[in-house]
Amino acid sequence: MLRVILVFLCFSITFFAYSQVRISTTEVLIQSRHVWRGSQLGKAFAIEPSLTLVCNRFSFNVWAAVTPNNSYSEIDLIPSYTFNRFKLSLLNYYNPVQGDVNRYLNFKEGKSRHSLELSLDNYSDEKVRLKWMIGTFLAGDRDKVTGKSLYSTYLEFRYPFTIWLIDVEPFAGITPFRGYYADRFAIINTGISFGKELDLKLPFKVPLSFSYISNPYTRKNYIIFSVGVEI
Repeated sequence: MLRVILVFLCFSITFFAYSQVRISTTEVLIQSRHVWRGSQLGKAFAIEPSLTLVCNRFSFNVWAAVTPNNSYSEIDLIPSYTFNRFKLSLLNYYNPVQGDVNRYLNFKEGKSRHSLELSLDNYSDEKVRLKWMIGTFLAGDRDKVTGKSLYSTYLEFRYPFTIWLIDVEPFAGITPFRGYYADRFAIINTGISFGKELDLKLPFKVPLSFSYISNPYTRKNYIIFSVGVEI
């Protein structure tokens, strides 16, 4: 299944290569720590570049992360399709393991560093205040003992609003059953983020953010700062 979906990714790349596309956003963020869905990945600050291409209802995002001490790195390819205020995305995560032999084009089961997730969200719907997303892993997510797919699933809710010209966004994320995130149903990602874009009269934007993140399942808490450049 992994190879079949990767063929779809290659088709998406080819489609964008021969279509009339425009660059939607180009961004580089520096995060004090990379925390994803309630878990810290890496042991140093992370540099996270991102590029998004758009063609009608289709978009294609290339996102990456790297830490200066090589404790964590990642490359994601994300084709998406927007319809009826929803966005359907196929996320190809590539996570090389420090100290191991890593080959991007190695798609063999058990040896590949790729994993695939299908997600649906309403983040782009400006008419609805309550935002949500749900994502389920389709490949690269197996039980270490049985070898069977876990289909790890994550469900998140956000409620963004603005106060005193600062963007505020409380959020909460759960996993409904045993998988990558927890051994059972669990609340794994709660917190609040504050964001502001600095207007420096320059041809690019400077986004700033501060987040408090708590994982009730692991009982770990994080305070994250980030600054970036967006064109």
